[in-house]
Amino acid sequence: MFVRLAMTYIQISEKHDAKGFLVLAKSGTPVQCYPDNRYGVQPIHLTLLKRKGIRFKKLATRSMPLPKASLAA
Repeated sequence: MFVRLAMTYIQISEKHDAKGFLVLAKSGTPVQCYPDNRYGVQPIHLTLLKRKGIRFKKLATRSMPLPKASLAA
């Protein structure tokens, strides 16, 4: 049985983006990546970023682009 957690959308500062991405990628938990250093993350990711001293800001969900349906042939 899986527990579905709500995504939190964040933006990592340009200065910390490379290190922040590495922390997110190595976490073992899925991450959604968007342009401009923005990510959809789980609560565990926020804990990891804070622990590593990586600065980020939370974004409003409505500011994130919705996925577009793919065209089926």
